[in-house]
Amino acid sequence: MSQATDDYRDLISRRNFVKLTGVSGAAALAGCGGGDGGDGGATDGEGDGNASTDSGGESGSQVLDATLTGATNEGVPANMHLNPMATQNYDYIAGNHLFERFAAYNFSTQEFEMAGLESWNIEGQTVTLTLRDDLTWDTGDPVTAGDVITQFKLMKKTGATLWDFADSVEQGEDDKTVVINLKRPSNPEIIKHTLANGDLRIHGYQPVFNEFLDKDAAAIQQFQWEEDIHGNGPFSYEGKNDQAWTLSRNSEFYNADNINFSTLELLSRQDNTALQQGLMGGELDVVTTLFAPPKIVANFPDRVEEIPLPAKWGYGVLFNHGDKDFGKRKVRQAVAHVINRQQVADNAGPRTKDPAPKVTGIAPADQESWLGDAYSNFESYGMDATQSEKAASLLREAGYSKSGGKWQDSNGNTLGGSYITPAGWTDWTTATNTVVDQLNSFGFDFEINSLPGGDYFSAYIESNFKMGALYWLPGGARSSFPYFPLRWQMKIPDINGGHNFTEGQKTVPAMDGSGQMTLNPLEEIQSVATTQDQGQVAETVQRVAWHHNQNLPVLGLVGKLDQSWLTDAEWDVASEDDPARGVKWPSHWLPKQGKLSAKE
Repeated sequence: MSQATDDYRDLISRRNFVKLTGVSGAAALAGCGGGDGGDGGATDGEGDGNASTDSGGESGSQVLDATLTGATNEGVPANMHLNPMATQNYDYIAGNHLFERFAAYNFSTQEFEMAGLESWNIEGQTVTLTLRDDLTWDTGDPVTAGDVITQFKLMKKTGATLWDFADSVEQGEDDKTVVINLKRPSNPEIIKHTLANGDLRIHGYQPVFNEFLDKDAAAIQQFQWEEDIHGNGPFSYEGKNDQAWTLSRNSEFYNADNINFSTLELLSRQDNTALQQGLMGGELDVVTTLFAPPKIVANFPDRVEEIPLPAKWGYGVLFNHGDKDFGKRKVRQAVAHVINRQQVADNAGPRTKDPAPKVTGIAPADQESWLGDAYSNFESYGMDATQSEKAASLLREAGYSKSGGKWQDSNGNTLGGSYITPAGWTDWTTATNTVVDQLNSFGFDFEINSLPGGDYFSAYIESNFKMGALYWLPGGARSSFPYFPLRWQMKIPDINGGHNFTEGQKTVPAMDGSGQMTLNPLEEIQSVATTQDQGQVAETVQRVAWHHNQNLPVLGLVGKLDQSWLTDAEWDVASEDDPARGVKWPSHWLPKQGKLSAKE
């Protein structure tokens, strides 16, 4: 413990160290994670509560020498990078503080809010984006149309959603205007949700990214941005080590006057327990997102505030479609029949989890409204029951037999293997235990393989798996529009398509129960992006959802309610009825609004 404490003392500000060591038990344990100490990326926060010598730029506003302490569970910061287009080992939590977004969707008002954009205009086959005049890089140089065009062109190489409807991009009437030329008139809601996606940030700094314009997609997807990092968000990169990211207030940011503290630290906390303890003991001021069960929430001190937000995200099962066993549709269907989704939700968190009523690829709460009269035709696979007889019949049809209580192939190999799950995600750990128990009780032969963040995603990206846990919706407001989850489940850009789902035509039973239907599900769902006839959109969504219901690119089990966390002992926080709390994530959005600030 002593060595870990010494390292930790070097890492965080004196104010936070006193706050941490002044409490006992859980908080001290949370700070005892150790590590090799690194070189200590943060400055000492001596003089807490006094005004910093930083005048806040031209405004002359007072900036306190205070540190907002958050956390990241994406991986060890020293091993992470800041290129959003290289999903492996990219730290979204850090990156979202450094790079401004185009726009944001507010769940409280159910409206879009501008951020890096001054405005957007969608007319016919033209989308015109106008950047804020005062949006600059932390060098002081303006963010230009050229930066955004570079980024968009690189996104084309990586197959980003934007290019489902975009034909080309070009500069508009000045260097703050970007014009997206569409393939044909497109669905405005899809365009807005694409641009307002919380993970899409303005990051195409030309001095760094222009060199990739003449290279293939692999080059940009493998580039780990760790030097010459320049952002345009409320904070700038200062350093990283094994323990934390250290970010500083960006005085060039257009809303810098709203940020009255000097430093933001993101401590490496790789599991929910450590995050819960950090809030309990006062080590952490904010947590972007964290599952906490009712018993834990009830024990949090009064200074901790929970902000519930719709997730449109949740626990699912990922199959390797290139695997000799789980590449077979009937095996995937058998798995779906075995798993009792209601039990998974009940065990993993009934306060924040809801089982998918049907396996369709559409978020649980949106299924009936989108599927309409066809809803009853969709196979439920037994939401609240293990359908053993149906599962057994499918496995026998696929060439498997049961011996000694285990299903085997014709060579006597048991059906199962390593089931991958992320270490430290406590609700997912419970969900995984439930799923594997159900499967093994039926006769599969799985063992759980809990992997830390980097190794977990690497296994999927490298297709080094048979089956495992993965979120089945891309998350956020966009997931309420089925175009996004249905497309995402076939491509899964987060793992570079490592689940090996092949594109092209698929044949599945017909929706009316007679004969078969053949479709190209990816092409069909992508056509929705450029379809304005809502009846045609609904028909296409139903067809592709039916494909997903029968072919199971991914097995969606439960949805969830997100929990975000703030503390108000040392911070002035927006009131509970302030609609600004409705943007994901409050710990990112509120500081630049002047609604999460240090108390003087």
